[in-house]
Amino acid sequence: MKEYLILSGMGPDKPGIAKAISEVAYKTGCSIEDSRMAVLGGEFAILVLLEGEKKAIETFTSGLRDIEADTGLTLSARKTRARPKYQVEKGVPYHLVVVGIDQTGIVFQVTELLARHGINIESLETEAHHAPVTGTPMFRMTITAEKPAEVPVRKLRKELATLCDKLNMDFTLEAMA
Repeated sequence: MKEYLILSGMGPDKPGIAKAISEVAYKTGCSIEDSRMAVLGGEFAILVLLEGEKKAIETFTSGLRDIEADTGLTLSARKTRARPKYQVEKGVPYHLVVVGIDQTGIVFQVTELLARHGINIESLETEAHHAPVTGTPMFRMTITAEKPAEVPVRKLRKELATLCDKLNMDFTLEAMA
């Protein structure tokens, strides 16, 4: 029977971290089902969903301290189960991008609006950077979400437009094929 393990970690960035973790997963008989890895500031952050037989998961978990020593990451692991597919009844997948000058509260205000409409967020990524010529702090948020069919797209677009006008930001909202 398949088991699942979530591995999370953080530590100083250096080459070879993803290779080291994926090598141990491979050698212990685990499969990387899903992952997110990013350099945030000077730190490397990782979130991985591993899948394998019970023995493989146990073997991987027993080697966590060796992986920490090899990578310099501080790791934690937690058993989980296969992802139950939360599905919005008669939902439609959408891709939302919000871009503009960076300011506090963007993520909260946008996600609050989506939650009010029962929209389930599948993934959310943010990035802050400086504009090339002016050096202005810029922000970009990308969301993949499932919109319930009963939520009119026109109403959602209107509310997003109102919010983005208030925040002085631009957005795109597109149905995914």
